[in-house]
Amino acid sequence: MAKVMISIPDGLLKKVDRAAKKQRRSRSEVVREALRADLTNHAAQRRSWKNALAPLRKLEQQWVGQWDSTDIIRYYRDTCYSRHRNFYGCL
Repeated sequence: MAKVMISIPDGLLKKVDRAAKKQRRSRSEVVREALRADLTNHAAQRRSWKNALAPLRKLEQQWVGQWDSTDIIRYYRDTCYSRHRNFYGCL
């Protein structure tokens, strides 16, 4: 096991010491557990974002390159906002 020196604000160190005393554990154990929990939580959040975006990635693969946004804009401009129709012609 490696030893690491870190700087901790006095107020935070007091909280760590109180937690260690209350749990009857060493300061090092409390800090290790907090780091483990934080790193595990961040890993879970990254996975959840990846899972949440998966359907969008699938759609992206299906649609990218299949249509031209300029053509769509021209279509709506010409059909909805032409001089022959009023502003609300597409609604």
